[in-house]
Amino acid sequence: MAVQLIKDLIAYKVKFGKAFERELKRIIELDQMSKAEILDLKNQEFIKQYRNAFSNTSFYKKLYQQHGLELNSIKNLSDIKKLPIISKADVKENAKRMLAKSRLCVFKAYSSGTTGTPLQVYRDFSSTVKEYAYGHFFQQMHGYHLGDPVVSLRGTLNRNAFSYFDKSNNVLYLSSYHLKSERIDEYYQLIKKFKPKVIKAYPSSMHILATELHKKNLNLDIPIAFTSSEVLHAFQKEIVEKTLNTKIYDWYGNAEQTVALGQFEDELYREFPLYSHTEFENDHLITTSFINSAFPLIRYRVDDVVQLASCSNGTCIIKKIDGRDDDYILLKDGQRIGRLDLAFKKARRILAAQIIQEQQGEIQVNLIPDKKFEPKDQKDIELNLRDLVGNDCLIHFNKIETHQLIRTPKGKFNLVVSHIK
Repeated sequence: MAVQLIKDLIAYKVKFGKAFERELKRIIELDQMSKAEILDLKNQEFIKQYRNAFSNTSFYKKLYQQHGLELNSIKNLSDIKKLPIISKADVKENAKRMLAKSRLCVFKAYSSGTTGTPLQVYRDFSSTVKEYAYGHFFQQMHGYHLGDPVVSLRGTLNRNAFSYFDKSNNVLYLSSYHLKSERIDEYYQLIKKFKPKVIKAYPSSMHILATELHKKNLNLDIPIAFTSSEVLHAFQKEIVEKTLNTKIYDWYGNAEQTVALGQFEDELYREFPLYSHTEFENDHLITTSFINSAFPLIRYRVDDVVQLASCSNGTCIIKKIDGRDDDYILLKDGQRIGRLDLAFKKARRILAAQIIQEQQGEIQVNLIPDKKFEPKDQKDIELNLRDLVGNDCLIHFNKIETHQLIRTPKGKFNLVVSHIK
């Protein structure tokens, strides 16, 4: 226990040390600037990132020269359309050639894998600190301050652990895998005793918690709630805010660090100054990161859909996030499990995957295998799934072709497709 306390303290000092404080101060100052000042700085950051990518990565230099571009071809943001759009496939095939720093100075991160094929990207210390600072800036605007008591329901703990208290951060971690009616009293007593000011969770986990509490006529008092990583549905928001006596603020971002949108009091989402530049298309986003110079992603396509409320003078306000809309699966005991993309985060040699549920307690996993896919790769996926759904759920695997993937009428792909009413 003493060793874990020391690890927690070191992690806290690394995350929220001097570099974090400097970055948070910078973001607060940016937030006070005029739109014209921010636009000018945006132009500077865009040119800097373009030249960084052109000068320090073999991938971008070759790509841009193929399109007739040189180091000084881009003068400001108005030239952005001259640059080609890059896709997840480009990143998957060329990640090492996109690095603008030595591999010794970066570490790996993984996207959520909306199509069952998680993407490996790179971050360095600077981009990680900036990510923490922007996230904290958003939460601080809504009343959270470092040291405030927090309950976290974000899949941090595995199925073998129910709770863990991080004293350094004043965070009570609760397992999202044990959320069911039989144990809801344990959740209720722990949370009530802890008296958190904030709860941080996936929308699905927070919704299940609120639903099970509601069934037993139990209520909590948690003033602030932060959600992320999934679509937040209106029906979820309603029961969560009522049962937990809370106000939800949603955050939308990605592991690639190319987009960040925060929800405010008026329910609308807004961008954050100098985090990135986003081009909003009808059925996707085109994003350019400003916070990660070690692994620059410029005009990177993100296949999530958003509904715009307004857009003027380079500032867009977002009404709703439509992307990342995965269903739960239902276990035999009635427990609902979401975020099954975690099972595929480090899966090898698969091109895509989709989980179909026709009957409670049973799922079919459709895989589109790569050429070198082996039985061991399927076994690894099954073991990952077992960590999430337990041993009682029946899992069937099936190899399919791309055209057999189920898509919505609008062409959107969901990792989980449930046919259970």
